[in-house]
Amino acid sequence: MKKILVLTPRFPYPVIGGDRLRIYEMCKELSKSYPLTLLTLCESQYEMELSPPEDGVFSEIHRIFMPKYRSYINCIMALPSDTPLQVAYYRSSKFDKVLNELYQEHDLILSHLIRVADYVKNLQIPKVLEMTDAISMNYERVCETTNKAGIKGMIYRIENNRLNKYEKEIVKVFNLNILVSQFDKDYLFEPNSDGYRKTLVCSNGVDISKLTYEFSPTSKVIIFIGNMYSAQNFDAVTWFVENVMPILRKKGQYIFKVIGRIRPDDEKKLNSIDGVIATGAVDKVDTHARGAIAGICSVRLAAGVQNKILEYMALGIPTITTSIGLEGLAAIPNKAILIADAVKDYIKHIQELENNHAYAENISLSAYEYVKKSHSWSGKLKPVIKAIDDLVQ
Repeated sequence: MKKILVLTPRFPYPVIGGDRLRIYEMCKELSKSYPLTLLTLCESQYEMELSPPEDGVFSEIHRIFMPKYRSYINCIMALPSDTPLQVAYYRSSKFDKVLNELYQEHDLILSHLIRVADYVKNLQIPKVLEMTDAISMNYERVCETTNKAGIKGMIYRIENNRLNKYEKEIVKVFNLNILVSQFDKDYLFEPNSDGYRKTLVCSNGVDISKLTYEFSPTSKVIIFIGNMYSAQNFDAVTWFVENVMPILRKKGQYIFKVIGRIRPDDEKKLNSIDGVIATGAVDKVDTHARGAIAGICSVRLAAGVQNKILEYMALGIPTITTSIGLEGLAAIPNKAILIADAVKDYIKHIQELENNHAYAENISLSAYEYVKKSHSWSGKLKPVIKAIDDLVQ
């Protein structure tokens, strides 16, 4: 039987966060037809020792410990070069050694993110790069939106240029590249270029069996679901807290609930603000989300598809997003989703959803029909699986 070797820069368990969820769902589909071997980097002893669930996705798992201090040294060493720090951070001679032992027993390599793309560029084997997002687009937005002063601003500017060049070049050595949205593909590649022809667009899905639909607004709660370790998510929450919440609180006892992993200091900071609750990581997102008036996606720096929007829609919670958050989705504004690019837009939409129950329910139902029809994981991944089948055979 044909075998596939999967490379990931981070241990994919537990399946939290958009990047882990995407590669996990892709591997789950592939495992129906192929034995999968996972070669992954781990940044902690906890990840090295964690027992993965008995889900049958990977027939073998090989873990390589990559301490953070080693990654920091890699980045410092890469500063004088043209190598993106995103790539240098995940360099490991031990990972490279194990890869060179394993790959000859396999028929295809699936690399998750550009962070592990360098490892396989010279290997003579069919190979696929699951890029997910155009990371350089995200960095460009960071440079345009946030403070460019200081060391951090300088690093973002340097990294943006390196990433853009690297993303356009690395795809040439892969047989197939996968991005989450057409918007990202158009940003990176000129039409009819080698990169454009080799790149397949595959959006994200949502599991509606786990996030069951229920339209039940019962309080003045507004929610934000996301991993707060992500700079993009934390920026979105901070902007909403600083710009929208003060006005909302003058109009009523509104609560902004932030649901997801968060650093202890950030959790303490958010919980000290009037009208804001940060829950931290939770076992059941739907339990904490029920009853909300709206799900917020106030992202300014993002690329790709926002999983939080798909989750709001599956749960039956009307979504308010920025135009950037809508990129990569075909949901119709004012029918299945609401757009807000200014403070006044958020205030208007939130009050309309609260005061007009029928209007809010129509948005909720339209959104649910959209994700049910257009964003099942098996449906979205079907073209990817077929393309990989063709390469393996």
